[in-house]
Amino acid sequence: SSLSSVDESICTEMTMSNAEFPRDESDDRFDDQSARGIYPLVCRSVNLLPGHTTSTPSLLSVLGVHFEAKSLLTKRKLTVAFALMVCAVVTAAFFTVIRGADTTPSSAHDETESTAKPVHIVYSSDESSLAGVEASIRSVKAHASGPVVFHFIGDAPLRNMPDVHFKPLSHVARKYRLEDYMNPEYERGHGVGDLNINPANYVRFAIDAFLPSQSKAMWIDADTIVNCDVVSLVNNVLNEDTNAIAAVPREGPLHGLTKEGDRKYAHIRTSFNAGIYVINLDNWREQRMSEKIRQIALSNRETLIYKNGSQPPMAIAIEENFEHLSPAWNVAMSDVNEVNDEFLEETCLMHWNGPFKPWNKDNKKDYYVELWLQYGRQVDRRERQHDRLRRSVLEVENREG
Repeated sequence: SSLSSVDESICTEMTMSNAEFPRDESDDRFDDQSARGIYPLVCRSVNLLPGHTTSTPSLLSVLGVHFEAKSLLTKRKLTVAFALMVCAVVTAAFFTVIRGADTTPSSAHDETESTAKPVHIVYSSDESSLAGVEASIRSVKAHASGPVVFHFIGDAPLRNMPDVHFKPLSHVARKYRLEDYMNPEYERGHGVGDLNINPANYVRFAIDAFLPSQSKAMWIDADTIVNCDVVSLVNNVLNEDTNAIAAVPREGPLHGLTKEGDRKYAHIRTSFNAGIYVINLDNWREQRMSEKIRQIALSNRETLIYKNGSQPPMAIAIEENFEHLSPAWNVAMSDVNEVNDEFLEETCLMHWNGPFKPWNKDNKKDYYVELWLQYGRQVDRRERQHDRLRRSVLEVENREG
């Protein structure tokens, strides 16, 4: 067994000469020879203690023996000092026993914590929602209890977040054939633009492919703010069954279907909003979920059964086979009537779904934008156009490079 560094430094004092040995010069009764006789005895006693490690309480610091002994080592008080040394030996042995198997150095615990398996979170967006992505990432970081790896698939890396892993959207779309998932047969209105043919909306169906070594991941939409710990959420769901995802349930018929779709999938009465969900990638791969969704999307071009983009084919493929998350993990801000302390304490994810986004200064509607502004910054139309131009230049440079 080894002594702690403190004990070792004290034990070496027994070899010091009279001139080197620590003493109280004002006390002419101090007996150096007696001191050097006591120290070796104590040091040998420590070395003989079973299971003594650096995590065992320091023998000579338990009762302040080092300093007390020097003040007591007189000819008349030698017996008291010796008794104090013996008490220290017994005390150290006692601590060794009660610690039992817990002899792991604190540095090992720190190493375990620092090497904890990170949670992987995926975002995807074109230039129109970059402010939203950055705000959402900041909110996740503010509440995460452990390591998180962020993946962003877009037109260019996030300018203010160099630590986020970036993949070019054009590359991902081409490599994983995201065009197959799109719904070009139906043009959506109400401010959602070309969402049905925007490749960023379909990146979610390639996560299992571009994160091949991961067993879990989490998808979060750009228009969100997170108020709870995603690390705890991901680690505590999808551990005991064959479900591919965990999401907040939504009762009633599937959203975005045509009349033909309503008739065909009337048996699905509980679905989910795909703005935020946890994925068990092993189950997703085993069930070939991406291919199922691809076939549903391709068949929709022949017979229109849904009008929207990524949500309907995913809901059709998964049906009711998903783990339910608390409703607190997907709260639509357009449906909130009042924001108070209770709301903020109980809401884990605020979702500004719909056409009106909190980062757009020219919004006609305001759904509690002040909550979003805690993590984000609004941009106007001119700034968005400037960003769009800058990213177009970067795309050209990347292709030519």
